[in-house]
Amino acid sequence: MKRARPRTTAALGLLIAAWLLAPNAARAQFMEEMYPGETLFGECRDCHNFAEGAGPGRKAPNLWGVFGRVAGTAPGYDYTPELKASGIVWTETTMDKWLRGPGNMVLGTRMDFQVPNETQREYVLEYMRNADIAGYIRAIQGLK
Repeated sequence: MKRARPRTTAALGLLIAAWLLAPNAARAQFMEEMYPGETLFGECRDCHNFAEGAGPGRKAPNLWGVFGRVAGTAPGYDYTPELKASGIVWTETTMDKWLRGPGNMVLGTRMDFQVPNETQREYVLEYMRNADIAGYIRAIQGLK
């Protein structure tokens, strides 16, 4: 078995030390480049939960299993009458439109957060789809 050369080991150690000593902003940028959807979804987590079996978040419903669900029906959250009556079924298309401008889609909604950047919306939706892939597949099958 070959032994690692001292220079290689030292270089690896320096790389790890640089990573650990790097400012948080540099590490955050690295993570955003690796997993942009998960990073961007962090802003959604300020209000929403996104975990199987969890209740609503601090200010909004749990988004786990959202694809295929009728708007205003997640348990444990008090929706506005306007959203309950909207008849929206959450698909990637409706969720994309919603993230672009919730108030344009349903007047009277409480959600005022928007994601105007198309690429960022795509990353967020990709993260949501992949995090709950089984639920996403069930939703697609049910929407046919």
